[in-house]
Amino acid sequence: MKETILIVDDNLDNVVLLDKILKKSGYRTLKAYNGEEAVKLARQEIPDLILLDIMMPIMDGFTACKIIKQDESSKYIPIFMLTAKHEVDDKVRGLEIGADDYITKPFHLQELLARIKSRLKLTLEHRRTVSRERNEALNRMAEGVEHEIRNPVVSIGGFARRILEELPEDDRKKKYAKIILQETQRLERMVKESVALRDLSSGGTNKLDIHILIDEALTHTTDLKKQHRVVIERKFDHNLPLLPLNHDNMLIAFIQLISNGLEAIDNGGTLTIRTSVDNDSNLLIEITDNGHGIKSKDLEHIFDPFFTSKMSGAGMGLPLTRKIIGYHHGTISVESQLGQGTCVTVALPLKEQIAN
Repeated sequence: MKETILIVDDNLDNVVLLDKILKKSGYRTLKAYNGEEAVKLARQEIPDLILLDIMMPIMDGFTACKIIKQDESSKYIPIFMLTAKHEVDDKVRGLEIGADDYITKPFHLQELLARIKSRLKLTLEHRRTVSRERNEALNRMAEGVEHEIRNPVVSIGGFARRILEELPEDDRKKKYAKIILQETQRLERMVKESVALRDLSSGGTNKLDIHILIDEALTHTTDLKKQHRVVIERKFDHNLPLLPLNHDNMLIAFIQLISNGLEAIDNGGTLTIRTSVDNDSNLLIEITDNGHGIKSKDLEHIFDPFFTSKMSGAGMGLPLTRKIIGYHHGTISVESQLGQGTCVTVALPLKEQIAN
């Protein structure tokens, strides 16, 4: 995937020149003409690097740099300040408020590209290190959860079931026993998800009919469908080829996505599952509910481990799902409107199958 560089300068000639140079060198570019536009694009697009001029109308480069570096979503984006050759004070001030480097005007082409390449290489290495450390932390956490939490949770759940069986139907305490059982089941699911995330592998694929897999996941979620009084609509393209998939892993992913959609509907509604092929030769599975939707500020966090929301619950379900889809070289995206519902789209590549 091409790295994205945001060019920010009120001088159109500079923007055109940088855009041409960077595109010729294989980068994707975004363009802004003042600091306010830069801040907005940095938050929306999360570019890999920002080239930021200092003197601009509406909002100057210093202010934009400070805001970008204070925002949690954009603080780690490298920023190169564009400065005049002799403006030492500007260089110092830029570095003090968070800029990572500076480029002097007029630009020296080879120096510019070398600095960008070097910084992007460091960024990639940093991301790999963070990813490795995160995975190691998840592994340690999963081991602790498995050994220290699973046994007590199973015991509590077992006693709750026994209490439910022994209490008469009209006993008020039965309601509390049901709550205990529901919460222990939720904890058991979180434990299983944590362990599955640790042990997940991409091996053992077989050519499968995606519709059979979806129907199997729907069977596993029948009780949840009845509980939330949801109607399932299947809109399948029945001319799809078989896909090489790991049955157990993909079943976990679809159960999670369907369960999330069902739980998002409080008092009756519709869950629509649609399959199709897009123009890029991807098989698309769209799972759409007309439930409560997700707040826009929560959307960027729903794949974070143990992030809590009404849509995703609290656990490893969605991180696990994304990892499963990624192992199959696919992608997962979520669109949602508060009060209207959510659409989750899984895209799995078909190119190899079409070639065969």
